[in-house]
Amino acid sequence: MKLTAHQWAIVCIASAFMTCPVSLIVAQEKSVRPGVNDTFRDPDPKAFTERFEIESREVFAKRKEILEAIKLKPTDVVADIGAGTGLFTRLFASNLGPEGRVIAVDIAQKFLDHIEMTCREQNLRNVETLLCKDDSTELPPESVDVAFICDTYHHFEFPQKTMTSLLKAMKPGGRVILIDFKRIEGESSDWTMDHVRAGQEVFEAEVLGSGFRKADEIKDLLKENYMVVFERNGQDRAATTPALLFPIIEGYGGVVAVADAIEPPRAGMKLVLDVTSEAKKPEEVNKGLDRTARLLNLYGTAGLKASDIKITVVLHGEATKSVLSDEAWESRFQMKHNPNLPLIRLLQKAGVEVMVCGQALSYKKIERNEVAGEVSVAAAALTVLLNRQADGFAYVPVP
Repeated sequence: MKLTAHQWAIVCIASAFMTCPVSLIVAQEKSVRPGVNDTFRDPDPKAFTERFEIESREVFAKRKEILEAIKLKPTDVVADIGAGTGLFTRLFASNLGPEGRVIAVDIAQKFLDHIEMTCREQNLRNVETLLCKDDSTELPPESVDVAFICDTYHHFEFPQKTMTSLLKAMKPGGRVILIDFKRIEGESSDWTMDHVRAGQEVFEAEVLGSGFRKADEIKDLLKENYMVVFERNGQDRAATTPALLFPIIEGYGGVVAVADAIEPPRAGMKLVLDVTSEAKKPEEVNKGLDRTARLLNLYGTAGLKASDIKITVVLHGEATKSVLSDEAWESRFQMKHNPNLPLIRLLQKAGVEVMVCGQALSYKKIERNEVAGEVSVAAAALTVLLNRQADGFAYVPVP
């Protein structure tokens, strides 16, 4: 089968992705959500006060319970990151002792001016303001006991760089309180799905990758939001072993969140994977199937759905036996279950088309009744690959 130069380029790029180990990639100088803060460049504090400080907003309605859950000490220095109209800034300030203070941090000077004015009106003298940058909190080193990030993290255009700057600003043992919207397909509002770029799992992984560790999660307090507590990592490293994420295919094809990365997954892609290798051991999952799960999980970490990509997997060559039924697997390998079938079912549930080459079945002396019922038998792998490419699918070999 002869490929065009464009197709070979796709093969080379995709094969490089498929064969590279899962690892944290160095952050790029690119916003993860350009324009997300445009409305905060020149805000009207009065309008935003009417929008933010209202009972229909969950974090406002639960502000006292949130304060109680944080358990501030009288002497704490609290950084209110993305302070906005100063709702929590003033709440913190009124609950600290004479030696405690609050640093209101925001990218909008108008918000900071509004905070200063309202604090003077309420005679709160333990508040200072700090104008931050898109990629840095601008907080001094080891100056903060508690950092509070409420419904703001999803506005971070450069999350890795911002959180790294916050790590440096934390005192040993300092805590980060992260509150943000739950983003769950089929449960969250359309506004949340469109506005918030990723869910809790992705945001947590980004924070962990910046050098924090997860210390606690306050459950049952909020319904629309989640509340997680992080601590400065005791080893003071700028990075930790990244946590694997499984947003679409649970338990297979784990990926890591890559803050500020270029070339994120795109909706509307079509892909046919040509899988020819078997797993090294009978108890292991075929790597072509696992890499299909990895690709779907990459889409999930980018806030996309399984339906945003069309994938066809065709197995032949040494990969043919991956589609055996549990009975046939036990007969051939003396193991009760084919470890590939649970993954195949998950992939199919996510919309992946899984086929086996009918010619390969004959060559490998596998009877049709030995093939798992959920797997379709194609006339040949070659016809699948040709037909899908004719339909606009990119071709990716998984040797």
